[in-house]
Amino acid sequence: MDERSGEDFEFPLNKYLSPEDADRVRRNIRFQDVEAGTVLFDSTSCKGVLVVISGVVRVYIMSESGREITLYRLFEHDVCTLSISCIMGTMPMQAMIKADTDCRIASLSNDIFSELHEKSPEIQKLMLSTMNARLNDVMWVVEQVAFKGMDRRIGEFLLTRPSPIIYSTHEEIAAELGTAREVVSRMLKYFEKNGYIELARGKLKLIDAGGLKKCIGFEA
Repeated sequence: MDERSGEDFEFPLNKYLSPEDADRVRRNIRFQDVEAGTVLFDSTSCKGVLVVISGVVRVYIMSESGREITLYRLFEHDVCTLSISCIMGTMPMQAMIKADTDCRIASLSNDIFSELHEKSPEIQKLMLSTMNARLNDVMWVVEQVAFKGMDRRIGEFLLTRPSPIIYSTHEEIAAELGTAREVVSRMLKYFEKNGYIELARGKLKLIDAGGLKKCIGFEA
């Protein structure tokens, strides 16, 4: 992990700041290059507000048995509201943040962000709106877990990938959907047996999307 400051970076909230505060942010913001798989935040300690410069990070929760379920992802220029919740002392859950890909991350200290947030109604409104959007993401995940069968959830995961060739292991799909690897393996073998997909090591190929949609009752 490489960390340094002084980089030419436009902080997403700069338009709400005075020239003096914007300069303060520029002098104090820190940058990190992190590899895929790096845990950026574990809810047990606040390390500042995180901003994604490049790459993709995943926000997830983990059960006592080690099972993961993805809540949402953050992309370029997204501000992590989870780290902000931690700063405000209102952590809603034991969530974690991990780099999905190699990433470049900017971070601003808790003290500085808290001061900026306190004196800027515009930043307060933006953070409230962003947190509301993230809450909607989480509620969508809850609905999927509570009310949809695993056959449909796995089928929809496959059908909504950008390519018919999906480079994911059974364990990675299980972590994404918050279930056991054995459940995913059993369901994928069922799909393969019916001719919807073709399994290979570390990847699978969707070969009959129409048949899979009919099987799970999927409507795009």
